[in-house]
Amino acid sequence: MAEAMDALARAITCHQAGDLNVAEKAYLAILADHPDHADALHLLGLVFYQKGDAATAMAHIRRAIGIDPRAAMYHANLGRVLMAQGRAAEAAEAYREAVALAPNDAAVHSDMAAALVTAGDFDAARSRARLALELAPDLAPAHLNLGLALQGGGASAAVGAEACFRRAAACDPNLADAHQALGQLHQGRGEDDAAMECYRQAIRANPGMAEAHCNLGNILRERLDLSAAMAQYDAGLAAAPDTAALHANKGVALHELGCFDDALASYERALALDSDDAECRRNRAMTLLLLGRFAEGWPAYEARWRTARFKGQDRGGKAPRWTAAGAKPGARVLVRAEQGLGDTLQFARYAALLAAAGQHVTLECPAALVRLMASLDGVLQVVEQGAGTPPPSHDFQIPLMSLPGVFETDLTTVPADVPYLQASAQDCAAWRRRLEKQAGPRIGIVWKGSPDHPRDRVRSPGLGPLLPLFDLPGATFISLQKDGATDLAAHGAAAVVDMTGDLGDFAATAALVECLDLVVTCDTAVGHLAGALGRPVAMLLPHVPEWRWLLGRDDTPWYPTMRLFRQPATGDWAGAVDALATYIRRHWL
Repeated sequence: MAEAMDALARAITCHQAGDLNVAEKAYLAILADHPDHADALHLLGLVFYQKGDAATAMAHIRRAIGIDPRAAMYHANLGRVLMAQGRAAEAAEAYREAVALAPNDAAVHSDMAAALVTAGDFDAARSRARLALELAPDLAPAHLNLGLALQGGGASAAVGAEACFRRAAACDPNLADAHQALGQLHQGRGEDDAAMECYRQAIRANPGMAEAHCNLGNILRERLDLSAAMAQYDAGLAAAPDTAALHANKGVALHELGCFDDALASYERALALDSDDAECRRNRAMTLLLLGRFAEGWPAYEARWRTARFKGQDRGGKAPRWTAAGAKPGARVLVRAEQGLGDTLQFARYAALLAAAGQHVTLECPAALVRLMASLDGVLQVVEQGAGTPPPSHDFQIPLMSLPGVFETDLTTVPADVPYLQASAQDCAAWRRRLEKQAGPRIGIVWKGSPDHPRDRVRSPGLGPLLPLFDLPGATFISLQKDGATDLAAHGAAAVVDMTGDLGDFAATAALVECLDLVVTCDTAVGHLAGALGRPVAMLLPHVPEWRWLLGRDDTPWYPTMRLFRQPATGDWAGAVDALATYIRRHWL
């Protein structure tokens, strides 16, 4: 046995030096002579664990436990292997055996807390982490795990989480997970500068921390620093090439860079690793739709209902989803608006197709659109969305933006008969009287969309880049920008006529638009409104636009009276406005 002890000591030396292959051979040699050598079995299991073979590691450690069930370390390391396999509840039980044998081992109590957090047992995790801190008040992982347990226990319990994370980072500045947790707290509160610094600290402590690279890359991407974002995604993938979230988020950055084939490849890789990632599926769908690949894009776009942003919006109740194959003459179909006002204005045209299929259509839409949508062809009734009252009785229901897929819309079959909305003749007459003294051409103008839109920083130029248009001779510019008076004053655009105080809903805006010669807008609901009314409209688009505007064309199959003016390069609003100014001079002055 003395020889076995000496051989074990030599094997451990190699193991500690990181020479795993030599250590493995040495442990196997010991086991060839002593098959029940528990320490050799246990340590051989750790070698396999370090090599990434968790299943073999677990088998060896379990054999060691069978031989010597009183060794706390064996149970603790079994817990670590189980955690690596994502089996947190089983890991917690292994740690429970370990702490029963070594009740004063603070590190094992802390590891058990981590397993309980992952398993979702936050109450037990808090108790276990506090016990670890009673034994070792400066144990950084215990502070981290207490913070995670507090964070998982709801708003009231989460108050102290930040203090725990800060204490963990102070006790061990190289504890990357503590910096990562702090970064996520800051990012969740919109404190992106602080979050970025935390993620950078996490990466300094652990350059291979894929999650920190991913989170930092996401903030950089949202700030449109796409090259820096790509560098973070690539650094994360170099360390962890099978991290689905990195491939998925890299796909979004590649889409924004205009590298659409590469974006699709990244999405495909992400989905091969995590087929349940609905956000990735939705993003892939939008790339397919932007490329005009509608047959693939529409079905893929249904994944939106499983994303965090849309979950809970599919308010279909008990009525079945309408399908063209299941259509019955006279069936009552509730069409439910979704997403933004512009989306509703664009896709409301499909009500006419439902009516043509013999369906009785009720449209549920936001209050700002109710009066206007009463003019929509094919709709028998319009009801306000979110009014707190149940919708009228119906046999079927369908979300509005699922209709293009149901009708198998492709680039040649877009229903583009305009106008499909009508302004009130009485309201139009009133606006004409108010505008009769304004010199023509009368050009409506909009310079920003909803700040809540996830791509608003990309799609909205603001008023500044549009100022050269106001120097065009002979034109009168009419503001259609709600809450735009501050921008007009800040830029000294006193010549712009602002009547938006009288635009109480989109029916009022429609009447004003009917009285204008041209509408100039960025990608906003007003642009959709003008197109749906069949009025001339010039839309300014970013270099990589929303999917509905396709690529490489100055027209759109959705609106025959719309002309598109795209940024020549990312961020180049001046180039787009120059082309628009030339168009106005040539056709309107």
